[in-house]
Amino acid sequence: MPTALVVVLASRATGELKQLESALFSAGYRVLSARSEHETLAKVHAHSPDAIVLDRDLTEQALALCRALRADPGVSPAAPILLTQDAAPTRADRLESLRAGAWDVQGYPPDPEELLLRLGIYLTGKREADRLTAESMIDHGSGLYNSHGFTQRAAELAALTRRQGAPAACAVFQPAEDLPSRASGDRLGRAFKSVGRMSDALGRTAHSEFVVFAPATNDWAAARLVRRMRDNVMREVGAIVEQGRHLSLRAAYSAALPTQKIEPRQLLERARTALQTG
Repeated sequence: MPTALVVVLASRATGELKQLESALFSAGYRVLSARSEHETLAKVHAHSPDAIVLDRDLTEQALALCRALRADPGVSPAAPILLTQDAAPTRADRLESLRAGAWDVQGYPPDPEELLLRLGIYLTGKREADRLTAESMIDHGSGLYNSHGFTQRAAELAALTRRQGAPAACAVFQPAEDLPSRASGDRLGRAFKSVGRMSDALGRTAHSEFVVFAPATNDWAAARLVRRMRDNVMREVGAIVEQGRHLSLRAAYSAALPTQKIEPRQLLERARTALQTG
């Protein structure tokens, strides 16, 4: 089943908010409601939404917030931002909204049917952009393989490892606490890339999950690899700028002997299980 598209719905008008929530949910969207500027930014940073519906009454600086969202690395350039306001938009309203990075502006509350139709049209383009990004195999924020690229590269290395009769291991790393923004995740990914070995496949399989498939690596060597990478990444990243606290990484691994012939995805799932239960 395809993953539901995520829409952040930011408004202080509780009654109209519920109506829009219901319409979006019924259309198959995952809706994250926000009732303040701070809550809007927090949910955008945590979930990298596919679309944002922002009511201009949310804050006196709604257009500045719209510009900040459009410039945020956690918001895809292909993600539509739709503004709403309590009066029919004038030409001046539309122009300043477009200059702030919005794709559209409507009177509030917007007609749910029209809003759904507009979102459907806009998100067709975003889905295609997401597909092309996935097929590129590279996570552009970090330079690591994305989930699709990691799967392909790990499979290639696993086939070579089996032909050579060598062991293999897979490791997974996650921050001990949620990262404050996608930019923090990008920085963390670049640190993994800088300390990784050219012989391994390094990937970013989620906003804050980083994985390594290491061919010709037994259990003992995998444990050393995990310690080295974790220590070097934590040393390189240091404090997380947005929160002024030092990064802490959780890590786990799974290794297999040549005779076990375990696929990389199985090793990865074992490492994830070890991380969650460890």
